[in-house]
This record gives sequence, C-alpha cells and structure tokens, in this order.
Amino acid sequence: MRPGPENQPIKAFPKGLRMVAGDTNRRTYNSSDFTNQAVSFVCLDYNTNHGSDPDWAERPNFFDHNCPDGMRAQVFFPSCWDGVNLDSADHKSHLAYPIQNYNSGDCPDSHPVHLVSLFYEMLVSVDQYSYWGPGTWVLANGDTTGYGHHGDFQNGWDIDLLQEAIDTCTAANGNVMDCPPLAAVFDQASADACTLETDIVDENIGLDSPITQLPGCNPFWDGTGTKPACPNANAATPSLVAAQPPLPSGWNEIGCIAEGTNGRALTGASTTSPNMTKAVCADFCASKGFKLAGVEFSDECYCDNQVRNGASQNTITWNLCSNHCSGNENEICGGPARLTLLTASGVPAQASSVSSTVQPSVTTNVAIPVSVSSTHASSAVTTSVHSASATSSSAHASSPSSTGLPLGWAGIGCVSDSSARALTGFSVANDQMTVASCLSTCASKGFSIAGVEYGRECYCGNSFSNSQGKSLAAPTCNIACAGDKTSTCGGGWALNAFKFNQVNVALPSVSAPASSASAAKPSASVSTPSNSTASLPSGWTAIGCRKDNVKGRALNVDAFTSVSTMTIESCVAHCDSLGHTLAGLEYARECYCGAAFTNGGGAVLADSACNMACTGDSGTVCGGADALTVFQKGASVGARRSHKARHFGRAHQHSDLF
Repeated sequence: MRPGPENQPIKAFPKGLRMVAGDTNRRTYNSSDFTNQAVSFVCLDYNTNHGSDPDWAERPNFFDHNCPDGMRAQVFFPSCWDGVNLDSADHKSHLAYPIQNYNSGDCPDSHPVHLVSLFYEMLVSVDQYSYWGPGTWVLANGDTTGYGHHGDFQNGWDIDLLQEAIDTCTAANGNVMDCPPLAAVFDQASADACTLETDIVDENIGLDSPITQLPGCNPFWDGTGTKPACPNANAATPSLVAAQPPLPSGWNEIGCIAEGTNGRALTGASTTSPNMTKAVCADFCASKGFKLAGVEFSDECYCDNQVRNGASQNTITWNLCSNHCSGNENEICGGPARLTLLTASGVPAQASSVSSTVQPSVTTNVAIPVSVSSTHASSAVTTSVHSASATSSSAHASSPSSTGLPLGWAGIGCVSDSSARALTGFSVANDQMTVASCLSTCASKGFSIAGVEYGRECYCGNSFSNSQGKSLAAPTCNIACAGDKTSTCGGGWALNAFKFNQVNVALPSVSAPASSASAAKPSASVSTPSNSTASLPSGWTAIGCRKDNVKGRALNVDAFTSVSTMTIESCVAHCDSLGHTLAGLEYARECYCGAAFTNGGGAVLADSACNMACTGDSGTVCGGADALTVFQKGASVGARRSHKARHFGRAHQHSDLF
C-alpha cells in the first residue's frame, strides 16, 4: 500500500462499493488501454528460470504451451473512485485507473479518491492435463483466448479495520501477521470452518466427472464472427438449491463437541461413507433407533442415545469443527476428534445416569448434552464473507419445547432492526429459510440470539446492537418464511427473535498427563509457542505453527501417535532418527515427519492456532486442530512458493487483497 506520486492519501473501500474489472465479452487486446493491461496470465515453472524467454513472459491471453506448475490468472482493479457512487450501470464508470499506469499513479480529477489497490490472482492447475494446442483451455464463459477473464468485487471489509491497516502496515512481504491490525483479528480456524450457506445453482459443473458443455450453456467463442447462441435454446433454466440441504424432519444441530477422553462419545452404531453429510448421518442413526448423531473427520458417522466415555457435554468453539463433509463440501462434518452433534426432537434433557450398555430400541430416559455452550474468539474477524465477534456464552438445554422450536430455544417476540443491524455476529439468506434452520445455524456458530427477517434472512448474535431489538407489535412481523409458508419470518426491518436459555462460558480443555517416557535431550534449546523450553537434537529449530491438511497431510512420510506420552523431544528425535528434516506435532498426541510440506499444507498460522498441550508434557504445545507445531533441521525448507504468496508482477509492488 503506497500513496500516489503526489502523496495522495490511500483510502479504504467505502461501505457497499461494487465494481468489475475486465470484460467477459472481450476477445482482443489493446496494449494502450489500462483496462486491457490490468488482466494477465503467468505460466509457472518453479524449477526453471525463463526470465529471458518471451514465450514465458506475462501476457494478456492464454499461453501456447503447458505450464509445469500451473497458470496464474490475474486481475488488477481500478483504484480511483469518483467519491459519490457506490456502483454504476456497467459496474465500472464510477471508478478509473490512475493516469500514469493501471497499477500506480495520480488519480484523475473526475475520480479524485485514491483507494487501496485490489489485485486478484487465481491458480489454475493446467499442468494436470495434456496440452494439444490452441483451444486446449477455455474459461467458464466460453472464452478460448483468455482476454475475457474478469473479476467482480463487493466490499465486505470492516472499514475502520481496513483503514487502520492501510495507515499502519508498511511491510512489503504480504504476510498478514506482519500487519498488527490484521494479525490481531486473524483466525485461521474460523476461516477453515467457514461454509457457503446461500443457495447454489443445481447444475452439473464437472466436479465429479467430465461434462459435455460448459455450465450456463456457454458455447466456445474465440471472437470470430458473432458470439454463438446457446445451442439448446429450450433448455430449462437451472433452479437454485440450498448449499446445505436441511436435516431430516425432527432433527436439529446442537454444535461442535469434543470426542471422548477414553473412548468414543457415541458408541451405539457407526458408519463411514464417501458421500457423508449431516443428513445422511441423521438418517442412518434414525434407522438404527438412535436420537443422537455425530459426524466426524468428514466421512464418519456415530450414533447413540447418550454421550459417553468422558466426552465433553458442552459445545466447544464452533470453528474447531472445520472438516468439510465428504459428500458436500459446503457442509461441516466435525473435525479431528471433534463431532458435529445432531439430535432428534423429543429427547428428555438428561438421564439420571449414563448406562454402559446400548439399547438401540430405547426412546426414553436418554441424555443429550447437559449444556450447549457457544464460544467465539473475541474479535474473530477474517477476510471471509462473515465476521463474528460474539461474547463468550453458553446455553443450557432445557426440556423439549412445546412450541416446536429446537431444544432450549424460546421466542422473544417481534423486535426492531435497521440497516446497521440488531444482530451483527453472523448472517445468511436463502430461499429455504425456516425458523428452525435459522436457530440451528446460530447455535452451531455459537450464538444465543437468532432472528429471522423479510422471509429469507437469518441473523445471529449474543445481544442486540445499534439501539435495536426494541419490542414491536406482533403484526409488524408478517412475512411468511421462504421455506415454510405456515410460519412467520419477520417483516420489513422487523425480526422474529429467539433466545437460547442461560449464558455461560464452556471452553475445551486438554488433558496432559505427565510423560512416562523421556527422549534423549541434547544441548539445543528453543522457545515453544507456550513460552516453555524444549530440548532438541542438534541442528533442529522451531519454525512455528503451520497449517496441516487432514485429507492428505502436510508431512506424510512417517507418523506415530502417543495418547499419554507425546513430547516435542520424542517426536523430533523419532523424525531425526529416520533422516527426516521436518517434524510436526498435532492435536496433542500426533507426530508427523517429512522433508517438505505436501498437499497444500505448511502455510504459516497464528501461534494461537497451536493451542493443545502435549500429552506427555503439559508445559509445551503440540499443535492444535489441523495445525502443526513444526521443527526443522538444517537449512530452510526448499518448498515451492505458496499459491497465496505475494505477487510482484511486472517489476512493481502492490497490495493483494482477497
């Protein structure tokens, strides 16, 4: 981020700004037009320097050869605003590129407000497919040239936060953690656990198998002649479906809970499936006669009528369940030793005792979690679509409600809302909205107040904000729910609001018994994220908290687990003895070895993401959920450049905001 030549101040995007860069119908290139120059492609080859070869230079269209490490598509947005309009008919006219260049310079008088520069880059894995000449690659809009690549932007930033980052962050390395305002709210776990909750188009887009035509009926077009029309003009317009299909009738989501400390939390029945979703698991458990269902680690389903084996009976921070379901990437299905817990309606609040036997046919005297607690890291704001800053809270489940609401919820009437929003923690809108689905969403995100508005909107929080939440006459909430016409989902600037009973704090804990085995302790000593010291073999140093990939593992050459004796020393010594140069500890008890990060893992995380005490030494930290405490031997890792690394194309520097 830098001022223009005349030291023009850089401003944050105004609230509600929308803009488009590039043109989906462009099929030619004008080298003197900044709007053309702002779209480009880079062919990646990390093993060979092609700096002097024009065939490999950054260009505005597709390459005529393959790219060994993929191709990067880039869009640089205009950074000069007219200061008045948040949008325009073409989504472009209210903005302009600087006078001197598309990526730097003075703003013209017509657009005097100099905004922070916005740059998109998208990695395309063209290296995974054969190249057979022009036409091999095509954009989803039917463009076989690349000239029609474009980007859309709608501002969702916290304006004050972004302005503070612009004013105070000067590091040119693109590392979020070097920018104090952004580092303070960085929450990788919440970003990983974020899911798409709006509607999606019900159309085959080729995720599972090749498709015979592009989605949206876009015919190929290289710019020759008139753009072809859709070959199937009578094709039905695809409908919209929920990104997260509703649970079976009578089922509700409780939230994220920890697995048992000495066995499974749910032991009545289990199954795994590559098509696992929350609904699939609920159906399976219902078919076996159980009223509790838990999905874990993407594809696992467990059932019972009670929570067992020392499992936490409190929900934990929602973002600790961050594994996407194997059958639907838009849903969360638990995490490593974490369950997304579901319950059928009509379950009594708590049994007098927890039986050690399982009776699948029993439908009475069963237990659900004693308290359903919801916590969020304070100021947990990421660059994801939604931000959350909920106060620490917990809601105790009560007996089933006679109103038909999910367990523990009660209506508090029709209350006022405004454009500033009464509930600001989380929001979602879709055409399948019901009161139950909104309440379930808010509970799963850790909030104790939920409100539905305008038929299809859901808002969550732990208290009313912006002087809203005032009681209104009941008829003010008069719009039927989009997904249930027999129920009311608020009105115009009016919320049907609901509250979960009693608010408390319930945080997950890590049991870390003393180590019963000690590894050799050579002389080298380093500071761990917990500010303790760990003795490492000679030549080993700590390199911080790194992202794992539970589906493929960042370090995947060797591994072992120790439920009660894992220490930093034992893990590093194990990896060292096998000749590996990287050692990573995760989830308090797991050790992984390798020579380089793989499967997209290894990204730097905030130290707070590694927050679990080692099972063999409670004074040290052994990673976290999907997070590795990593140690390295010798020189720096010769890993490839991260796909998210900063790009300084064309010998200039600029801000990358995603």
